[in-house]
Amino acid sequence: MVDFDFILHFIRIDLILGFGWYTVLFFTLKLFKYKKDLLTEFDKDACKTFVFLGILFAIVWLLAVTVDFVVIMTEEEKTQFLNRLTGEYSFGIWLQPLFWLILTQLVRFNVIRKFLFFRILIVVPFIITFERFVIIVTSLHRDYLPSSWTIYNYIGFTWWEFLLSIPVKAIEFSLIVFVYKYANQSILKFKTVNHN
Repeated sequence: MVDFDFILHFIRIDLILGFGWYTVLFFTLKLFKYKKDLLTEFDKDACKTFVFLGILFAIVWLLAVTVDFVVIMTEEEKTQFLNRLTGEYSFGIWLQPLFWLILTQLVRFNVIRKFLFFRILIVVPFIITFERFVIIVTSLHRDYLPSSWTIYNYIGFTWWEFLLSIPVKAIEFSLIVFVYKYANQSILKFKTVNHN
């Protein structure tokens, strides 16, 4: 069975956040006018790849929900799931993936593609998901007495892992852009050869 959670996590965390780190690098290099034409051309492909990743995320999410419903769920779970889809809080299931799809499609507009602020603003909701936001807000109600200071003292990774993940994610995203660009050029060549 395909692990859809891993695929969705890889697209959201590694590639889409990689676009955010790539964006910071792109605007830094653009600031110093380093090979501006080459950077602009690569950025167009990067934005197209980002838009494609948003569509791919939505397709994989829908496929995961469908496979989960048809193959994995029992009859009782199917009934509960259908009640959630059509119930009072049905927006909770659809809101976040649709929001992410719409956010990735905003990069199609030149106004948003041109400014660093807008591009970083698009990537931030992929870091702070709705679930994480709820967990953070509900955990802020603690009284922060010294007895509760050690409840969450381990965050699951070291700062070195975080700092090393930044270039790794930017490189992963750049490799995907290169693959996209090469595949696009190959398809165009194939169409041209077959057309003639």
